[in-house]
Amino acid sequence: MALKSPAFRKKFPLLVTGGLLAMQPLATSYVVAAEQFDCQVSAAGGWDCKPKTSTANLPPRPVHDGAAVSSAGETPAQSADGSAEAAGKGPALVTETKGRGLKARSADYSHLDWVPRDQLTPAQLAEAGPYCSGAYIEPTRPGMDDTTPKDEAPTFIGAKVSRYQQEQQIATLAGDVVMRQGSMQVEADEANLYQAENRGELSGNVKIRDNGSLVVGDHADIQLDTGEAKVDNAEYVMHKSRIRGNALYAKRAENAIIRLKDGTYTTCEPNSNAWQLKGNNITLNPATGFGTATNVTLRVKDVPVFYTPYIYFPIDDRRQSGFLPPSFSTSSDTGFMLVTPYYFNLAPNYDATLYPRYMAKRGLLMEGEFRYLTKSSEGQFGGAWLNDEEDERKRQSDYKEKRWLINWQHKGGLDERLMTEVDYTDISDPYYFQDLESDQIGVQSQDYINQQGALTYRGDDYTARLNVQDYKLATISKITPYGRLPQVTFNGKLPYNPGGLDFAYKTEFVRFERDLRNGNFIDKNGNPELRYDERVRGLARSNGNRINAVPEVSLPMEWSYGFIKPSVKYAYTRYDLDLDQQGKDFLASNQNLNSNTRESFNSSQSRNVPIFSVDSGLYFDRDTQWFGNNYRQSLEPRLFYLNVPYRDQNDIPVFDTSESTFSYSSLFRDNRFSGSDRIGDENKLSLGVTNRWIEENGFERMRFSIGQAMYFKDRKVQLPGIYYKNREDAQANVSPYALEHEYRFNRDWSLRSDFNWDPDSHSTRSGSTMFHYQPEDNVNKIVNLGYRYRNDTVRYNQSTGQWQVGGGDYGTPGQPGYVKDYYKIQQHDFSVMWPIVPQWTAIARWQHDYNRNRTLEAMGGFEYDNCCWKLRLINRYWVDYDESSQDAPSNEKGDHGIFLQIVLKGLGGVVGKKVETFLDEGIQGYRAREDQAY
Repeated sequence: MALKSPAFRKKFPLLVTGGLLAMQPLATSYVVAAEQFDCQVSAAGGWDCKPKTSTANLPPRPVHDGAAVSSAGETPAQSADGSAEAAGKGPALVTETKGRGLKARSADYSHLDWVPRDQLTPAQLAEAGPYCSGAYIEPTRPGMDDTTPKDEAPTFIGAKVSRYQQEQQIATLAGDVVMRQGSMQVEADEANLYQAENRGELSGNVKIRDNGSLVVGDHADIQLDTGEAKVDNAEYVMHKSRIRGNALYAKRAENAIIRLKDGTYTTCEPNSNAWQLKGNNITLNPATGFGTATNVTLRVKDVPVFYTPYIYFPIDDRRQSGFLPPSFSTSSDTGFMLVTPYYFNLAPNYDATLYPRYMAKRGLLMEGEFRYLTKSSEGQFGGAWLNDEEDERKRQSDYKEKRWLINWQHKGGLDERLMTEVDYTDISDPYYFQDLESDQIGVQSQDYINQQGALTYRGDDYTARLNVQDYKLATISKITPYGRLPQVTFNGKLPYNPGGLDFAYKTEFVRFERDLRNGNFIDKNGNPELRYDERVRGLARSNGNRINAVPEVSLPMEWSYGFIKPSVKYAYTRYDLDLDQQGKDFLASNQNLNSNTRESFNSSQSRNVPIFSVDSGLYFDRDTQWFGNNYRQSLEPRLFYLNVPYRDQNDIPVFDTSESTFSYSSLFRDNRFSGSDRIGDENKLSLGVTNRWIEENGFERMRFSIGQAMYFKDRKVQLPGIYYKNREDAQANVSPYALEHEYRFNRDWSLRSDFNWDPDSHSTRSGSTMFHYQPEDNVNKIVNLGYRYRNDTVRYNQSTGQWQVGGGDYGTPGQPGYVKDYYKIQQHDFSVMWPIVPQWTAIARWQHDYNRNRTLEAMGGFEYDNCCWKLRLINRYWVDYDESSQDAPSNEKGDHGIFLQIVLKGLGGVVGKKVETFLDEGIQGYRAREDQAY
């Protein structure tokens, strides 16, 4: 029964049970056991105790060796492991263990709640790391889930023997002393409780438990009404975070904050000192999930390797303002680099991070980002600034000494129908991402930097969108692209279906505009050359408006065994164009006038194209067996007819259009071009068939598709500068055979391939195959083997400003920088991450270009994974791209480096963040592996 609070202290309700105190009128010096009392504090401050009525005679108390109270109230001195200390020899000190647990307290570290791996339950094993020899398991105890505030919770006390000195108001307890108040529990061999001061002194195997934490020591002073405590020669554990450490003494505050004097922090096992943080003053705050330390050294095997006057580190997954773990690296672009991020936890729905990045060669780059989340939107702002001290590019065009980046990404809804989107990035110069790194989320290194804002309204049967989009070049070897300034689309379908007919429509208005750069480009050596934008000629130099409207009527008919869908479209397109004088001069030149693809300029023109198609398919299936397994086998033939009449489109510029690559799915498209500037003329019949093998649980074991198109006329409509009579595939009567295949040996092994073979030339147009192995029950094993070949692309040659067919050369034969078959793809890619022995994993990748007989990337190394740290060492060769001129092939240079990554679990990556980047980009399955890593 809990007692009422006495007058002299309002926070100490007390229940004395289990023979805890033997109360006498005078301070007698003998022990009374096996009798229980209900005690209350009288108004005068003394104890008022009455024996509890016993329903049966209690057995005698057992004698607790080494814990009985002597006639003088003293006990023998206790050693750290519980035995009597030899004369003149003190207890073992935690500060002398060099980062390990104090083995003198328990040989198996059970005093830290450490449970060996072979004694863990299956549920506990699932939470433990694969290479950990055990885990910290908090034992089940009464009150561990009690959420009652300390000032309202009763105190329960138990011990084997006890004595009370009434005049001094001191209670002396011995033998398995346990005190519990709310969720907090204190254990010791002996305790003296001072009633007048509301405090206690504990000695011998002291343990203080509360909310997933444990503090162990030799001696402790505890404030009974608040739970504040000071533990000498202390060790501590935070079970869920797998954190432990020690200190000369540890102080536990009323709010459960732990402060350590000359303390340590680590996530390593008790018998390991692989790494630890050691500081003069360490504070661990379970309420916020973060810790701080001053005068900190990072020690590896008790050897100091890094010093910082202050550090702020997480002890769980919650957010809190403070310094994040620093990282350092070195490279030829930056020299030595140190990043010390600082995180601002501004509110539950927005935060910010500052990334000061010191680079020995370039100076201090200040970068930061602000993230926000509202009920209807999410996004981030970011920016960076550097006064670059490296002047190796000072002679190149477009270089800026003051370098900066700004970024805004946003997605939101003004209401349930109106959506907003912003993706805007701007940089100071086109070399920014080649020279500098960025830690901002969503900022990626790419040739075209997106600058877009959009507003979308979704109705019941239509979608309206206003889009403003431009691009910033992050390269000097590309031609300036068109921006959509603005683009308005209105697409949908009519809400009624007379006779089963579907009425749909697509409409668009867009203004295409770009500012082509003039003059010469100055390369790294100070040599001038004509800018690539100057090589754009003819109608390609146009800006203009485009209106496109495509109404459609279709009659979809579907049955369980098949479908048929006839469709009629009518594409109307109107252009209002303007062309600069340089473009007009080319159109008037003999080079254009004598060409088979002659262009002419008309500021206002339109195009009308009807499109008729019939798509149909059947579905057959049966139950069958294969190697003793039951399957549902399906056979799905598909027939597609398309008829589009020819319209001369040579006088229409290409703003956002290209020719799609040939594949099985392209057999069933109604336009072989993407975009609206070209509508391909076709009269073709495509036939394809797909075969599937599906298990009873829905798992698709295999899928195989094959198809071909038959052409009834030549395809005359081409991209600018391409004459259809110079393309054999534009005059062929049949398309290449298109094959797609996927086979899953099980849920761990898969093989995907596609193959396009030309029967006219008896050659392969394109093909690829990729084998992937990654077991579901052991994602640490990864094997990838792939090959791809493609020599049929139609691409825009940036160096000439012309469209070209096939793999294609770079530049013009006989001119500087010319590379034959530069765009032809013929590569293999092999990568593997494979455990060779426990904790050791081999890492390798080899990507080879057969077309130019060169290795694109090769790396090999190993990973060592421990319970509390991870190390990767990679030797890597790769083709780096660093622009010193407009000639793209000359900017490709082989580079080599040895990369070291060290991750201290619970603290973060200290060095080698770049390793994470190229492993993620180069090895399929790596991200899934890391997402499940311990």
